[in-house]
Amino acid sequence: MKKNLVWDIPVRLFHWLLVLSLFGQWLTAEVLENSMHIHFFIGYFTLGLIIFRLLWGFFGTRYAKFSSFIAGPKAIIGYLQTLVSKQKTVTTGHNPLGGLLLPAVLILVGLQAISGLFTSDDIVSAGPYYDTVNSTIQKWMQWLHHNVFDVLIGLVVIHVLAITWYQWGLKHDLITPMLTGKKIIETSKGIPHSKLVRALILAIVVVFFVYWLVEINPPPVEEYYY
Repeated sequence: MKKNLVWDIPVRLFHWLLVLSLFGQWLTAEVLENSMHIHFFIGYFTLGLIIFRLLWGFFGTRYAKFSSFIAGPKAIIGYLQTLVSKQKTVTTGHNPLGGLLLPAVLILVGLQAISGLFTSDDIVSAGPYYDTVNSTIQKWMQWLHHNVFDVLIGLVVIHVLAITWYQWGLKHDLITPMLTGKKIIETSKGIPHSKLVRALILAIVVVFFVYWLVEINPPPVEEYYY
């Protein structure tokens, strides 16, 4: 048993960049004044992160793939029982509960990013597809954009509490592996490398797609937004 690579570099970058992106979205929307243009750019970046992580869930390394951590009800119930009894259960990748959190975050952040393409601050800035839908859809997207973020805050709180419980209650460090990528496991259970070339190719594809989506494909914004 020794430290072996479990979390590849793309997974770790996604995790921490998403944290920074969500904080930046909150900061530019709720705290800083006249920062909505920055808010929109952070939103586009966040959308790119989500698209990349979805692709990496199919083409990434062993523990980054969805097939490795989306567990069934039986596994989830069994894992909950070990938590209640404070029985230390070491999992190499995501545990069954953590495997539920990631898809939920991807869906919610994805909804928030997509709805942002159709919203406006009613002053200066508007999403690139705001004018392509009627007022009813605009209001629905506006409602979705704000309320999904509130749900995300709730998930963040749950996530932080869970990490705290693991760290102090179960004496199971989840933070260090997400920084270093390594856990103390059998060598055969580790991954050999982070598949960085594949990740770079996917990242380039995502960048071009998001650029096309927000800059090339949308119709011209009406003049009153300037």
